[in-house]
Amino acid sequence: MFGAIKHLIPQPHGYMDSDQRYNVGLTWIDQEGLTDFHNLQIQYVRNNERLAIENGEPQPDGSWAYKETNGTVHTMSAERVNAFMAKTQEHATIMCSMLDKINAASGETLDATASVV
Repeated sequence: MFGAIKHLIPQPHGYMDSDQRYNVGLTWIDQEGLTDFHNLQIQYVRNNERLAIENGEPQPDGSWAYKETNGTVHTMSAERVNAFMAKTQEHATIMCSMLDKINAASGETLDATASVV
């Protein structure tokens, strides 16, 4: 009796593969032993560009990469690095202009490296 409906009852599975993807799903086995495999793969991915540029190293292609002790690699592409550097330079230029105006208005020189208390 059970053999007649066995092909209607799926076999569940759940495991993590070698690429660190979670796999969950069901497999049906028909009366001839052929399988109908249904699987959902989920992979957690984290990429922190700040970690890449603050803790990482420049790569030959112009990108930056940092590898955590657990093996997670954080990267920032060469295009993103160039855009970040251009924006940082723009902000630094604006800041220098602001300091020059403050110095001119007050008649004294402000130390841009001093910390605010």
